[in-house]
Amino acid sequence: MRRLRMSNIKVMHLDDAQIYEDSSVISRRLVRREHGSENMSFNISTLQEGYNDQNCVYPDHDEIVYILSGKAELTIDGETQVISKGSAFYIPRKNSYGYKVIEGPNDMVVVFTPAKV
Repeated sequence: MRRLRMSNIKVMHLDDAQIYEDSSVISRRLVRREHGSENMSFNISTLQEGYNDQNCVYPDHDEIVYILSGKAELTIDGETQVISKGSAFYIPRKNSYGYKVIEGPNDMVVVFTPAKV
């Protein structure tokens, strides 16, 4: 039987997440660079109904989002589509998009690469 070196593996729990919160966003930051991850960050985020950012852009990070609940309008290159539970989207770094929650709360899994600080 081969033994695996486990020292670099970390188990995180939502209760231990670093929390970022403002009036329309709660971001539970589970895996970040500070946890030893250089290649990706993992967040569980909740956006409230009415959240509206028409210029989301991450110059240094690719982003993958998976929708757990709610409905939102995703605008890419001037075209808007409604996304909801089960939808996923990928945005390469330096690309902007618009995001408006039309039925909330809008819970989502968000992964960034490379890891955010």
